[in-house]
Amino acid sequence: MEQTPEIFSDTSGRMNDRNAFISKVRRRKQPRLAKNVQRNPSAVTVVIPSYNAGRYLKEAVESVFAQTYKNWRMMIVDDASTDDSMARIRKYLKDPRVSIIRNQMNIGQTKSLNVALKHVKTPFMVQLDSDDWFLPYTLETLVNQAKKVGPNVALISGNIKLVWFRKDGKQSKTLIQKGRQYRDKYQFLLSNRSCWPRFYRTAALRSVGGWPTGGPYEGRYIEDLRILLRLIPRYKFKWMNRTLYVHRRHQRSMTHRTQEMKRTLYWLIDKTLKDWGDQYRPIYRLLPNGYPQLKSLIVKKAQ
Repeated sequence: MEQTPEIFSDTSGRMNDRNAFISKVRRRKQPRLAKNVQRNPSAVTVVIPSYNAGRYLKEAVESVFAQTYKNWRMMIVDDASTDDSMARIRKYLKDPRVSIIRNQMNIGQTKSLNVALKHVKTPFMVQLDSDDWFLPYTLETLVNQAKKVGPNVALISGNIKLVWFRKDGKQSKTLIQKGRQYRDKYQFLLSNRSCWPRFYRTAALRSVGGWPTGGPYEGRYIEDLRILLRLIPRYKFKWMNRTLYVHRRHQRSMTHRTQEMKRTLYWLIDKTLKDWGDQYRPIYRLLPNGYPQLKSLIVKKAQ
């Protein structure tokens, strides 16, 4: 049982005075933002899909609480985790800005994002993977940029900081990977890159039906590329030359589900090109780790 702090000792013996004092302290501890959160509509919901993320989830959540932009919402989708990751963030769940959705069974990250999309009430939502984190100014920068773009912009992104960790948990190296502005959908496809962070216009996501779940493994792999390729034929992407996202790379990242991801990538590119008019044939190259990369597109000869 939690011990009563010494400050609450009641020398007068009057319980009502003690309760009044406790109530006063609790009011003081409540963040002033709570009233403003209800008064001023938020622009963005941070969606964190999580499955057995362990201590990493707490670090991701804390990076949101450390934002200079405070009027956010957070939605954590727990995909039937069996570890203690949710217990680690219990105190943060008391904040009125935070909500949690618990899947009854494991459905994968893509379907979890679609579950979240049904409940998002803000005009924008941004994905934060459970083992990654934001820099303190990330949300403020993105929200300010969102005020400057029109409804034809479905995605705002920036640069990403990659951080490698060894098996012992110690950081080994870092690298800043810059994004870019894309001229058209084919230039994006040939870039062989995703976008980070992915700050989406909620209405745009809903207009294309959310994250696709067809094809191999019901959409469990490379969900980022799949939704971006679904959006870019209809909307513009806006890139900012600022580092806004930190991605954790550990040993598991290098080898986990490689064959499934390769199969999904080949299928996705073939399907995308057919959906875009079936004008080109993909040419691939293999990276040193054996992972395929789109090298070029060859115009198909007329039948």
